[in-house]
Amino acid sequence: MSDGAPGSVRRRLTGVLFAGVSLGRTGYIAAVTVTTLVAEDMLGSATLAGLPGAVAVLGSALGGIRLSAFMDRSGRRHGLVIGYAVMATGAAGAALATALGSFPLLVAALAVFGFGASADSLSRYAAADVHPAHRRGAAIAFVVWAGTIGSVLGPTLLSPAEGVGRTLGVEPLAGAYIVAGVLGALALTVIAVFLRPDPLEFVDRGDGVLAGGRIQTSPTVWIALIGLAVSQMVMVLIMVMTPINARHHGHSLGTVGLIISAHTLGMFGVSPLTGMVADRLGRLPVIIAGQVVLAIAAVLAAVADQSSTGTLIVALFLLGLGWNFSFVAGSALLTEGAAPESRVRLQGLGDAVLWTSGAAASLSSGLLLAASSYAVLCVVGACLTALPVIVATRLRPAPAQGA
Repeated sequence: MSDGAPGSVRRRLTGVLFAGVSLGRTGYIAAVTVTTLVAEDMLGSATLAGLPGAVAVLGSALGGIRLSAFMDRSGRRHGLVIGYAVMATGAAGAALATALGSFPLLVAALAVFGFGASADSLSRYAAADVHPAHRRGAAIAFVVWAGTIGSVLGPTLLSPAEGVGRTLGVEPLAGAYIVAGVLGALALTVIAVFLRPDPLEFVDRGDGVLAGGRIQTSPTVWIALIGLAVSQMVMVLIMVMTPINARHHGHSLGTVGLIISAHTLGMFGVSPLTGMVADRLGRLPVIIAGQVVLAIAAVLAAVADQSSTGTLIVALFLLGLGWNFSFVAGSALLTEGAAPESRVRLQGLGDAVLWTSGAAASLSSGLLLAASSYAVLCVVGACLTALPVIVATRLRPAPAQGA
């Protein structure tokens, strides 16, 4: 296993990746926040307003596979540059679609945008490339932490972005996509100029040949993949329906925003601590702890008095925290469980599984809510968390350093 880059190079490259993700994620959040509003305005109904966002997530799933395959051949820097370029192009297309009032063009543009935005997620693995095994959890977590900046700044840019749209004489909501495109271009520039040498230069790549074209797997890989998929599914399943449920129980938009802010804080705010714990205690215990926290959050949300804002805030914070535990530790475990020649492509497959699970949860959550209730939806989420624990117990991977 590689010891990573020299200390000064390691810190510089990780800082560059953090900056790129901060810019890209800010633009992504700004764009997706207005997408349902844009779609509803175009269609005159909320029935299909979630479709462009779901397509963007599926685009990210495809991007995870294709960009990682490109990185495997050409390096992290070239892959991230291509990703952010595609993201900026998709944002420009979404701005044009908004200006023209074209829903089909919006859906197509959001697919392109989501494809490129997968560069954000793959950046965490580039950080792992330059660090030794016992520090990879912290490295991944540090780059994930950049999502905090995007989650906070993205929504605050919406009002200025409307002004950009008006200044350019187009639909004001198109301004959010214009801002997202500019930030994607800035992320591209930062990566292209400063991400040198390429992080993959510090990684043991094996012989670079996939046996029979197949990705080599191990028990730890399956645990990591299932942990990532289930945590994403449970988080999205509950999170996307919480604002609707809160509004149905008379909560104001400001209260809904407070609940989601607590959720976002749980998702990203404690990432550095999560990474240190995963490096010290091991990846698997943190993944299992994440599932336990997710289950507690789901049960708490299910039994909460819906007139109690405080209980929902705590539940959604824990929902984000459980996701963070599984995401950071699962990403580190996935990296270390793969054969060297399969590692980069497997990371892309992991992100594809992650985004596809989120899209499936997003599309099914409304059906579950309509067919039953918010409490039942939460209980379903709690039950799903048992799957990674069962798989981990059955496979019982052999202990390894840092895993």
